[in-house]
Amino acid sequence: MRPASPFRHDDRRPPLRRAAALVRQALTLPLLGPRVAPFYVRALLTALREGDQWALDVATRPRELAAILRTARGRRPVVEVGTGPGWTAIALALDDPAREVVSLDVVAHPQPRRYLRLVAPAVRARVALRDRTGACTGDLRPGLVFIDSSHERDETVTTFREWAPRLAPGGAVAFHDFGDPAYPGVQEAVRDLGLRGRARHSLFVWEGA
Repeated sequence: MRPASPFRHDDRRPPLRRAAALVRQALTLPLLGPRVAPFYVRALLTALREGDQWALDVATRPRELAAILRTARGRRPVVEVGTGPGWTAIALALDDPAREVVSLDVVAHPQPRRYLRLVAPAVRARVALRDRTGACTGDLRPGLVFIDSSHERDETVTTFREWAPRLAPGGAVAFHDFGDPAYPGVQEAVRDLGLRGRARHSLFVWEGA
C-alpha cells in the first residue's frame, strides 16, 4: 500500500506522524543525485510558497522518482504520458544532460512551465510539453516510456499498446502507481496485458526485446 504523502491536503495523520514522514522524505532526497535533488527542493519550496496544492498532491515522491531515474539510466529519449506538474519530466532531463524528454498530456496545466523556470535554458530546451490528443511524435523511438496518466485500466492498456512497438532496442515501459489501492486500474492493466517485469516503489517496469 502506498503511504500517504505528508504534503497532501487529505493527509489526516497526527502532527507528529506527519513530521516523521517529512523527515523520511528529506532523508531520501540524496537518492535523486546532485543534479536532481536541488531542483526537487526548489520545486517543493516554490509549490509551498505559491500555494500550489495540486502539485504537492500529485508530484512523484523522492523514493519513487529515484526508482524512475534508475530505470531511465542509459535510455534516451524518454516519453512521459501524463505530465502533471512536470517535476518528473524535468528531473529526467536534469539527470542526463544528453536526454530529451517528450511529455504528453490531455490537459495543458500551467504548472510545468512554472517549474521549468527553475532550471537552466539548456535543460528547458530538452523538455517538450505536448498535447497528447494532437501530438505529432513522428518516428520517435523512445528508450523509456513512463505511463502516469489517468490510471484507468483501458486507457493504460491502450497507451502501452500504442508505445511498446515503438521502443528502441533495450527499451522499457514503466507504469507509475502500480499496486496503489487508489489506482487499481494500473495493476489490472498490467495483468490483462500479461506483462512480466519487476515492481518496486510503486513502479512496474516491463523491458522490451
